[in-house]
Amino acid sequence: EVAERIAKSQKESILSLSVKAYGTPVYIKTVPAGAFSPPPNVDSAILLVQNISRNNFTHTTHEAQFFDVVKRGFAQKRKLLKSNLGSDYAAAFARVGLDEKIRAEDVPLQDWLALAAS
Repeated sequence: EVAERIAKSQKESILSLSVKAYGTPVYIKTVPAGAFSPPPNVDSAILLVQNISRNNFTHTTHEAQFFDVVKRGFAQKRKLLKSNLGSDYAAAFARVGLDEKIRAEDVPLQDWLALAAS
């Protein structure tokens, strides 16, 4: 379920954004619990990350800012992103074109990168 959400879902998480920031995740297949000894309580999955690079970041400061903004954005999942980030990002919301009522899980990677560049 986690691997499918990272690779296929439109809903984001800190984990999915972290993977997508450095590469392109591809869901390969499910591995049944019985393939392991002892078998775990859940099935596993194979997730391939292609095109691994730091090309999404202009410099290390942008990379650090990206993770800071993402962590703050997901700090309280039920809150609106604007509430989690505070008034510091009001101008960035307008510049990126984000709806003020959007939640962190609905913001795509490119918009997070733009927010972090602010």
